[in-house]
Amino acid sequence: MKRRQELTAAQLAALFDPATEQRDMVRHYTLSDADIAMIRRCRGDHSRLGYALMLCCLRYPGRHLHANERPPAALIAFVAQQIDVCPDGAGDVQASELTRRRHAAELQRRLRLRPFAARHGAELTKWLLPQAVENDRLGHLAELVLEECRQRRIIIPPPRTLERLCLAVRYRARREIEHRLTDGLSAEQLRRLDALTNRRSEAAHSWLAWLRQMPEATKPAAMLGLIERLNHVRAIGLDPARAHRVHQARLAQLARETSRTTAQHIAGYEPQRRHAALTAAVLDLISSLTDQAVDLFERLMGTMFRKAEGRYARSFQDDARAINEKVRLYAQVGAALIAAREAKRDAFAAIAEVIPWDRFRETIAEAEALARPDDFDAYQALPEHYAGLRR
Repeated sequence: MKRRQELTAAQLAALFDPATEQRDMVRHYTLSDADIAMIRRCRGDHSRLGYALMLCCLRYPGRHLHANERPPAALIAFVAQQIDVCPDGAGDVQASELTRRRHAAELQRRLRLRPFAARHGAELTKWLLPQAVENDRLGHLAELVLEECRQRRIIIPPPRTLERLCLAVRYRARREIEHRLTDGLSAEQLRRLDALTNRRSEAAHSWLAWLRQMPEATKPAAMLGLIERLNHVRAIGLDPARAHRVHQARLAQLARETSRTTAQHIAGYEPQRRHAALTAAVLDLISSLTDQAVDLFERLMGTMFRKAEGRYARSFQDDARAINEKVRLYAQVGAALIAAREAKRDAFAAIAEVIPWDRFRETIAEAEALARPDDFDAYQALPEHYAGLRR
């Protein structure tokens, strides 16, 4: 059966191929005077170029040149220019396996590099575990291992060895995260977590699926649904502080993975993995349901205030004609009274000329009915929404 490749071809190339960008070549492959003096002890341009290329590859990415491996043309040209040889000589030196081995052994000794061994793998595994607990992406772990090898002056391991090391560390990191999330849970809490994968008696789906179906409508019934779900997950009894036992990015990743997995599939996990996955899901649900409830409450209150403001505006719009009539009438009455005072005429007679007295009294009662209190605003209509808010 074909082995499943965890690191992609592009990732392997980025990890193990020599640098070819100008900036990176200047950084990694600029030769010192001591380097050039050491290179010039070789006989012949092709031998000097092969020696220099092996030196560069041992420094970065940190490995020997393989048999029949021809380095990138950009690297050959960059190195050849520094040692003043023709770049076409690289092919000759790679044809000599004996020369390649001799150069590799001599440079390994001069650079004080150590071959990668089993004990180095064990040391790197122990060093890498805390990093993997925070971020277990395989490409990220591989980059960390190679950089640490260069720091420790160890020749980087072959691709398959590197991949096996990173996979082993990732497995241990995930077991460590599972242990941190589930350590100290009581038998009752574990039972309630397992119950989330059971089917609800009144529905065809599981409790976990029901919890994930968050109501979105801006209605009191949706708020009740959110609160019911929130009470259900809180009843499991998980302390929200448990979420801080692992890196938040890893907790979020585990919660996302669990959200994409069916309850039936989760139920088939081995116990620690199952309980860790459900713990991550519950901790995430407690947070997301709370956020949803607060957001829905704000939307419900906003809707209620907008309705009150709408009623307020409509009430003035409906009374606009009557109010305008009263304003025009009282403007006429006021003008008549002013004219009567200036002419020293009877004020009541002046009003009667504008409007019959009995009708004037009726308009006063109508105006009182149209008038609002001095402190009236749109939100005095909010009590009309009490029934919905109380739900």
